[in-house]
Amino acid sequence: MENLFNVNQAAFILKVHPLTVRRYIRERKIQALKAGGNIRIPESALTAFTKSFNPPASTVGKRKKAGSVTQPFVKDDPFLRMEGRGASLTASQ
Repeated sequence: MENLFNVNQAAFILKVHPLTVRRYIRERKIQALKAGGNIRIPESALTAFTKSFNPPASTVGKRKKAGSVTQPFVKDDPFLRMEGRGASLTASQ
């Protein structure tokens, strides 16, 4: 008989959240059975899903260069010119 996995076991195997597995089942991307109120996923359905699944392109490593980001502070920013205002962090003697 073929191995059957519950949602948590399938999520662990696929390295996704259990709610993602439930969404895949609802979207009919993964074939599942419902026995006694419990969802069971056949091992063959998991292997078929992993072979046919193409994850979205990763954005890792596609950051903007540091020079292209606008600098949050400039030299004439009023916030930077607030010397001597407010409480001092050093102990006064």
